[in-house]
Amino acid sequence: MTMSGELGRIDVPVLRWEQPKWTQRFHRLIGGETTYATLEWPQAFGSTAVSSSREGRYTFKRGGFLRPFVTVRRQGSEVDLGRLGLDWKGNGELVLNNVQRFGFVRQSIMGFDYEVTGKDGTRLFSSRKEWAPIKHGGEVHITPAGMADRDIGMLITLCWYVAVMASEDVMGGTAAGA
Repeated sequence: MTMSGELGRIDVPVLRWEQPKWTQRFHRLIGGETTYATLEWPQAFGSTAVSSSREGRYTFKRGGFLRPFVTVRRQGSEVDLGRLGLDWKGNGELVLNNVQRFGFVRQSIMGFDYEVTGKDGTRLFSSRKEWAPIKHGGEVHITPAGMADRDIGMLITLCWYVAVMASEDVMGGTAAGA
């Protein structure tokens, strides 16, 4: 099974996230020379990011303090397409307006690695973020079930958004405490 769209066609189960320039909040999901998705924060210090993948363009925005969440919208829309509620450990559930549900499970309290599952618990992909003080990078391992999911591009970019924002929070806290 393959994933195809405007940004390319995924025919490999392992992809890599990279941040080409540490001075820019722009990330791309690549396999070889092909870019499959991008994630960019238009404002240097804002929490709103724009995702581009085979499914189209989405915006992600973080909210909440005691009950953190991320809203998912089609770019240009004022209506939430879905909402990812997160607990204090970083685990959560994405509920889309079409009642689809996806689980986001953080693999350890110390890292920013996630496993994402469908409503029946089927693993769709895992994402591993490398520890780095300046540039973000990591790998995504997509299962056959994930390759067949029509929302996979949006899910992968949302997962990366959550991991990057959480790691930036930790780095900001570390820098503030120094």
